Amino acid sequence: MGFKSKFKPRVTKDREATEDELKCIEETEDMLSKEQKLPPASQMVRDLAVTHWKTLGAWLKGSQTITTQEEAERRWEICKQCPHLLYDQVNPDTNKKDGRCTHCGCFMNVKVHYAVAECPIKRWEKKCGCNLDCNCVDGECD
Repeated sequence: MGFKSKFKPRVTKDREATEDELKCIEETEDMLSKEQKLPPASQMVRDLAVTHWKTLGAWLKGSQTITTQEEAERRWEICKQCPHLLYDQVNPDTNKKDGRCTHCGCFMNVKVHYAVAECPIKRWEKKCGCNLDCNCVDGECD
């Protein structure tokens, strides 16, 4: 009980590709080789879950969960200079074209506001929000 397609293309004439067709194929292959892809959905969900889990942990400890506006702007400026930021992705929450990272898949103009968030390629790091000048290790203050 398999599905059989009624449409079967037929080759009507053997011929060599034209110069225009070859050029189009070459341009398409070149474009596809340069295309930046987002990570798999499973990785994006994991990254989002980890960020939210760390934010919940910080909130339960009474730490800052949202970074200052100045820090968010500093992070965003760094992101805007990054070659891994895509501007052609529409954020479903805002319905705007927001910058999206090709390493973590996050909408970075949102992620930069989370105090516990960090850049996946370490261009900027988290601010734990513990209100101390410390070097936090794996989310634990020293």
